Amino acid sequence: MNYKIALLSAFIGNPGKNELKMTEGCRKKLEDYGVDVFLFNNTNIDLLVPFAQPALESKPPTLKTDRGFMSNLVDKIRFRQFIYPTEDATKNRLMAKLPKMQFYKLLDKEYDFYIWMDSKFTLQDNWLDVILNWIEQYGQHDLVICKHSERNSISSEYEYMRYYMVKKDDNLCPKYVLKDMYYQVQKYLSDSKYVDNSLFEAGFMLYSKNILKHKEFLDAWYAHNYYYTIQDQLSLPYLLQKHNIDVCPLEEIVYKLPGTKYGYLD
Repeated sequence: MNYKIALLSAFIGNPGKNELKMTEGCRKKLEDYGVDVFLFNNTNIDLLVPFAQPALESKPPTLKTDRGFMSNLVDKIRFRQFIYPTEDATKNRLMAKLPKMQFYKLLDKEYDFYIWMDSKFTLQDNWLDVILNWIEQYGQHDLVICKHSERNSISSEYEYMRYYMVKKDDNLCPKYVLKDMYYQVQKYLSDSKYVDNSLFEAGFMLYSKNILKHKEFLDAWYAHNYYYTIQDQLSLPYLLQKHNIDVCPLEEIVYKLPGTKYGYLD
């Protein structure tokens, strides 16, 4: 059986650098199978611009206590802000989230499976074989994604980032604001229904068409990246639980996925 598959990736910023690559053997297999490939970069960023504003506005619940009223007021102010700095790099990172989280708005037809690959990957000759094998095994789930290889909660992810940002890590500090991440994580942990026991590495995501029944999840995930922080690993576990997404967690380390090479490991 041939499945209709869309492969998506994005890198908005330095032209020609850090974009998804593939071997000629992989490219030939994708063409022969009929996989539609959508790569977003500086040359077609205009396709993303109309969707930059989230479909969801934040509507914090009305709280009756004085303290609750102030908290609600602060929420409204924060969400009315254009939180992200005016730095081009930060805007670029946010725009690059759109094909990952709002792909159903960008594509003019529906597919059986939607695959997101981080732009640091180089797809090898056997990549499609690996994907088709996973589809046969796990394709009934809404989402197939790798477990985090080192941590298993958003609170531990926050503590990891806090540790290195306090040390002025050159990789993390330009991307994120620590107080915004703290505020975000505390909002999630304050939800009594949320169980903080999972974390995922979202460089690879295999969505089945079932995810289209959960567009509110996709809209919410992008909105949380827009309104809180672009550290999408923090919002993902919370929203997966909240929207009852059927997740199949892979044991593979995302940076060592079969059928790929990852840029950081070159």
